[in-house]
Amino acid sequence: MELTLQHAGIYCRDIEESIAFYEDVLGCRLMFRSDAMEGDKPLKMAWMRGMGTAFELLECEDKSTCDAAAGCLNHLALRVADMDAFVAHLAGKGVQIEAGPFDPPLEFDRPLQPQDADLFTTFGDAGTQLNIMFFRGPGGERFEVLQDNIAAL
Repeated sequence: MELTLQHAGIYCRDIEESIAFYEDVLGCRLMFRSDAMEGDKPLKMAWMRGMGTAFELLECEDKSTCDAAAGCLNHLALRVADMDAFVAHLAGKGVQIEAGPFDPPLEFDRPLQPQDADLFTTFGDAGTQLNIMFFRGPGGERFEVLQDNIAAL
């Protein structure tokens, strides 16, 4: 059985602010909106498309759901070809960087398999060199941005 990622569900505190952020900062497009219920509480949904997947933005009437969700997801990672350009893009949008950019090595405990070579630009069986940074979306969701082609520069 092969599984593929269909979407990521992300709680947000203000769906309008999150839609604007995902469109303006991340380059996603709004596919559609929907209203539903989460238990007995109204739930607003917006489906965004970008970066090869979909994001289901969820605004709950009960904001404690956002607080509980924040304890589960650590981050979503985005790959860029040019970290400096992306950092400048974020600055132009008024988005604060939480940490980085910095250059941690990513060591592999075994050689990367050929079917996984699209995940990292590798420079040997031992691992790769990364440049990473973190920022937050308007709902508190944490994004990691990584550039993994730096050893080739």
